[in-house]
Amino acid sequence: MNIYSHLNKADQRALSVLTQDAPFQFLPGFSHFYKNYMEESLEIIHSPRSDAFIPVRFFSTKLFKLAQILHAPIRENKELNAKEQMEFFDELIVYFNQQNLSERLIQPHPYGILGAVPEHARSCEFGTYVIDLNGQSLEDIFNKFHPKYQKAIHHTEKNGGEIRFGEAVMADFYKCYETTMDRIGMLKEPIDYFRSMYKYMSPENVTVGVVYDQNEPIGGIFMLHSNFAALCTHAGSRGESKLYGAMKYLHFEMMKRLKEKGIQKYDFVGVRIGNNDPALEGIFRFKKGFGGDLKTGYLWKIDIHPLRARMYDFLVKIKHSGYKYRDIIDQVNS
Repeated sequence: MNIYSHLNKADQRALSVLTQDAPFQFLPGFSHFYKNYMEESLEIIHSPRSDAFIPVRFFSTKLFKLAQILHAPIRENKELNAKEQMEFFDELIVYFNQQNLSERLIQPHPYGILGAVPEHARSCEFGTYVIDLNGQSLEDIFNKFHPKYQKAIHHTEKNGGEIRFGEAVMADFYKCYETTMDRIGMLKEPIDYFRSMYKYMSPENVTVGVVYDQNEPIGGIFMLHSNFAALCTHAGSRGESKLYGAMKYLHFEMMKRLKEKGIQKYDFVGVRIGNNDPALEGIFRFKKGFGGDLKTGYLWKIDIHPLRARMYDFLVKIKHSGYKYRDIIDQVNS
């Protein structure tokens, strides 16, 4: 296998096949964001055997190296099928072991659903609702929304809901996102995270949208995209409003905008399969109501060097007494 980087001029020819038709995780701007904001390395690994690419994040402590797959492997800007992915992952794990690249492959981000699980990996089923923007008209898309969604969107439009897009609404988006994260008790990214993403990926690959009620921001969404797909990676609302369909209206207007850009799919990012948490079930129902297709797959993680990985876990427990990190895989399997 070969390791390439968009940051290395010598690799640009090998990576030139990764155009705007590839997922955004494969594009140069995403690598620049990881280097300059996250202070981590994002490498593109290529398998000559399958002629496929995969983006992998590398980060480390003083003693240990960790890695994270950010998207399923692709060939000619299309995802490999499940059998091909399994073969790719088997080759990747052997390569990581031989080259001592990482002690562990941690769970992928929820927007990186994978199509197969290698042997000895811990995993859980995961899914996402995806709307085909390219293969149907806006009328077709709208008609697949739940009737209550259609009514709510008409209500918001008739009662003064206003949509604004672009970098100028970033602060208002963040108000909505911050309010939501505080309300549900989850950690939030700082606003510089979003500003940096916008800076390094540019409007070609980032769209921010906010819905207003009488100039007051009441809902916002942050989309990362390429021609391959647009993913709603972050969103939030600011509580009650007479415009009860505001977020649904915002999503529909975002679909219109991205469809005009020629983007193929609209991905709501992440639903847990077989979930029993009432709060998460509400999110599942909200995304389902837009009438998209449920794409299912897996999140998995694996120890490349099991002994060193256990040493890492032991030292983390000593350093952070009482702290117990649980990713989605741990939560589902507990």
